[in-house]
Amino acid sequence: MPYPWLTVACVPDGTPTDDLAAVAAHRLAAASLATLGTAEYFLTNTVFRRASLLRPQHDTAAGGPILLLNLQAMRAAAHRTYWHRWQLWSQVVAGTRPAQPYWTFLARHREDPEAYQLAWAQQNYLAQPRVAAMRTYNALPERAMDIPTSHLEAFQISGDSYANYGALHAVPGNSFVAIDGTHLAPTSDEYAIELTYLEIVNRQIAALQQSDNLVALYSRLARPIAVNPVNPGGPSSASQTPELRILTAIPGPDSVKRGEPQDAF
Repeated sequence: MPYPWLTVACVPDGTPTDDLAAVAAHRLAAASLATLGTAEYFLTNTVFRRASLLRPQHDTAAGGPILLLNLQAMRAAAHRTYWHRWQLWSQVVAGTRPAQPYWTFLARHREDPEAYQLAWAQQNYLAQPRVAAMRTYNALPERAMDIPTSHLEAFQISGDSYANYGALHAVPGNSFVAIDGTHLAPTSDEYAIELTYLEIVNRQIAALQQSDNLVALYSRLARPIAVNPVNPGGPSSASQTPELRILTAIPGPDSVKRGEPQDAF
């Protein structure tokens, strides 16, 4: 894993506030993740009972009981941000044809690596006018915000759908440790796979008790795992479904594993 992930961990009700970070770190360690520190990720719901929050700073905290975290405000803020980003994106790509996401080129490479080399997959992806327009905007020093090319599929659906995609992203983080210790993470940034991750995790968060805790931590893989050199996003020994792998360790951002151009994020 070349850079930290934001992992959200569920910590059961009854855990003392002073122990939240340590208990969350222990739960990550069980998933072969090293903790790099807490993240002031959550908006808070009250100016009272701040002693029950982990690392409270103004209107944010690194965690605490769900009752004291303003998850709805987080979702609303993300919805607005993604809506404004889609409006900007639609202006940037105006006049360009819909583009294919990188994973479609990668799939062709995997079907016949000798006939269609990885470098060609990268070049053909980047050569699409819509992708080039997005990258050109992202290169501007005084741009309003980044337009992630990894969001290409979500952008191309509709503005309302992209805004809802943002709301779904607001709470779960890049990976999620459930109340039963199950560790979930999407196996790639393919929209259908990521949406399955967001759907499952948001459903689990909604099922938690208001007294249960959420803790946000920066994390990285604690030890290397074997990756198939031809199909690095392929099956592992971990149990999985076709769309969502239940991981005991995060193999790292899939776009890095599979050779996606680094300037195409």
